[in-house]
Amino acid sequence: MNAIKAIAVVAVCAALLSLSAEQRFDVLLNMVHDNPGEAPWITDYKNPAALKRLGYTGEVVKMEPQCGLTFDRYAPGVVRQQSEERIWIERKAAEFRKFLAIAKKSGMPVYPHLDMLVVPKSVMDAFGGEMKGGRGLLTIAKPRTQEIVRAQLDELFWRYPDLGGIVVRFGETYLHDTPHHVGGRPVHNPADHEKLINLLREEVCVKRGKKVFYRTWDFGQLHTQPKLYRAAFDRVEPHTNLYISVKHTNYDFCRGKPFNTTLGLGRVQQIVEVSVNQGGLYGKNAYPYYFAKGVIDGFNDMPEATRRGVRSLLGDEKVRGLWLWTWGDGWKGPYFDNEMWMNLNEAVLRGFTHHPEKSEEELFFAAVKERFGLSGGDARKFRQFCLLTEDAVYKGQHTSLAHVPNQEWWCRDHFFCSVDLVPTLKAGRLKAVLDEKREAVGIWRELERRIGEIHFRDSADEEFARVSTTYGRIKYELSEIIWRICGRLAEERVEKRPLTKEEATAFLAEFDGKWGEWEALKASSPHCPTLYQIRCSVQHYVSAPLFGTVIDRLRKISTDK
Repeated sequence: MNAIKAIAVVAVCAALLSLSAEQRFDVLLNMVHDNPGEAPWITDYKNPAALKRLGYTGEVVKMEPQCGLTFDRYAPGVVRQQSEERIWIERKAAEFRKFLAIAKKSGMPVYPHLDMLVVPKSVMDAFGGEMKGGRGLLTIAKPRTQEIVRAQLDELFWRYPDLGGIVVRFGETYLHDTPHHVGGRPVHNPADHEKLINLLREEVCVKRGKKVFYRTWDFGQLHTQPKLYRAAFDRVEPHTNLYISVKHTNYDFCRGKPFNTTLGLGRVQQIVEVSVNQGGLYGKNAYPYYFAKGVIDGFNDMPEATRRGVRSLLGDEKVRGLWLWTWGDGWKGPYFDNEMWMNLNEAVLRGFTHHPEKSEEELFFAAVKERFGLSGGDARKFRQFCLLTEDAVYKGQHTSLAHVPNQEWWCRDHFFCSVDLVPTLKAGRLKAVLDEKREAVGIWRELERRIGEIHFRDSADEEFARVSTTYGRIKYELSEIIWRICGRLAEERVEKRPLTKEEATAFLAEFDGKWGEWEALKASSPHCPTLYQIRCSVQHYVSAPLFGTVIDRLRKISTDK
């Protein structure tokens, strides 16, 4: 009898532990970030009812509701009646209220993603002189700036009382779609952050009972430096509605970086920010790249002794959940019409948030059954396929074998740039790095073989899986050619061995032939993603020269007499 009781006690404890684990995270946000200045994405991830069905607790929207404010409650008449500015603002407000009404019907809380601080041009004209510091920059240290922020929040929640709260961004300010507004970041050091977050805590969390998600993204300062993070937030009193949002990487969403060193610090609640597009660096889900395993348990390129992911935070109760970006993050393309690779990573990360007690493998099989109807042998084949993509992408695009300047950004969005391999050559690591790129091509060829053996429930998914895998294989074959050409150009600079006409001609034939294969793939299927670019007449948001400059030089050498 005692044995039976003991078994019963163990069963109850196990059930309680399981229930506790399932309820471990109470925040799961989703955001679609339209490319600034471009047509908005069309996706169910913008549908509040669809997100509710998936178990999200909030939708983060990039709809600039702060640009639908007239400031009449603060300074009547500052935005002139009947002006073009006023009409634009009032239309913006009406559009956002319509969206909020739709979200309210589904019971989905909405948290607008606010660039801090953006105001109408007329407000800046009237008060900007009192809001700026010695370098002409906006600063929260100025009393007038604090007044303007409070006025903005007051009107925001007066106009949109159904808001669940706000998400605050200060690292970047995008004004591409707001022709009547200006602004910039008002925080420049830990003291500024402390002042701003306390103001938001008071106005939003305490006074109005709404939530604040305070993003720390700021280009390598308090976002990644524990000393600065603690200086900004250690004296901030925790509140149940106050959260600090921190990216999972100790940088932007790039591979080859440690887990974020500020996660788990301090007393204020945190959520972990994860982009399903990973900074726009790895094709944005135009081809297979399964990275959710790395986010949860650590990436293959991390040293084993320090390898960790979000699972390592389960013991820290102040970490309350995840915020996923499903579209956006980056600029431009590639563009495509099937979300299957996005859906895979989203489903695994969402599953982890709901059931963090489960292994990543369990979460994966649940996700592929939900999303693609895969089970049994096809599911097992698909898992092995997906696991291969982690190294296929990293080794094909980056390296941990040597220092390569700008290696995170040479292939962002849909652009190929040149790669500076001079330091790699000087370190005696060029051959090893180029061998790594050839290894990646071999993995992609294996992926292309394997995807043909997997059968999906939806014929459209099956076609896209095969076309996009071939697309990825060709992209990384081009990547290998680009790194090889750049390696030879590094030799030219360091060893003073000019590139010969024969070499230039051979490189061009190889590059043009592979590019022609890519164009043929694009022509063969309407579902093939758009191709990368090596030239661009507009800003391309990377810091290295586009690879078209190298191709132009090779053509000149090959035609010189």
